[in-house]
Amino acid sequence: MPHILGPTGTKKLSKRDGAKDVLDYIRDGFLPEAMINFIASLGWNDGTEQEIFNTDELIAKFSLDSVQKSGARFDEQRLLWINGSHIRGLQLDELYAKTQGYWPDSALGYDDKYRKAVLQITQERLKVFNELPTLTEFFFSEPTDDAVRTLMDDQKNKQLRKLEPAQKTELLSSVLATLEQSDFSVADLETKLNALLTTLDTKPGILFSLVRIATTGAPFSPALFDTLHVLGKEKALSRIKKSLTILG
Repeated sequence: MPHILGPTGTKKLSKRDGAKDVLDYIRDGFLPEAMINFIASLGWNDGTEQEIFNTDELIAKFSLDSVQKSGARFDEQRLLWINGSHIRGLQLDELYAKTQGYWPDSALGYDDKYRKAVLQITQERLKVFNELPTLTEFFFSEPTDDAVRTLMDDQKNKQLRKLEPAQKTELLSSVLATLEQSDFSVADLETKLNALLTTLDTKPGILFSLVRIATTGAPFSPALFDTLHVLGKEKALSRIKKSLTILG
């Protein structure tokens, strides 16, 4: 039988290459069906371009006759991609049941309805369940002043680094006035913020980045309109007002 090779493809996979016990993968939040999919596809394919298989498909299609004789390289990035694909294929209720135990502690004070809404818009970005705290913390905890201030002043942000603090304040003030008139449905948020781009003669990379930073204190988030909708009007406006105070 062929060996499973390490990331370089030159030697057998070992703990020196970062190989983990299968229980570690389970604790990290990899789906069993994704692990089976990944292991089965090491050095095997069914002759098509299909890469994501459920267990029934593998049982029907897998054959040792189709396994290559040379060793197969263990690619953890591909495993993450396969796991993420399986996660995206889950129905929301099933996914929610599987994520119990992975939520940040701050989520425990929120009901199932709110957490499911958070999970629904995060599902597309989720590759493994232990990412859930990082991807969702801002839905449950207020962004820190330092996080907002640092992202607002991030010189790596090619769009925002061109703006003076007074310009950022002016743009966010306009956002605040606009969103105070919104019903916070996804459609209304999209309509109002896109119209504001024209009114202010600015770009999404500038305006939407400011709104995202002000409301999440995070460098990345799910789609902005969805994020604002789930956060809700009271929380989003409160955070924008606080960010205006931070900007001075």
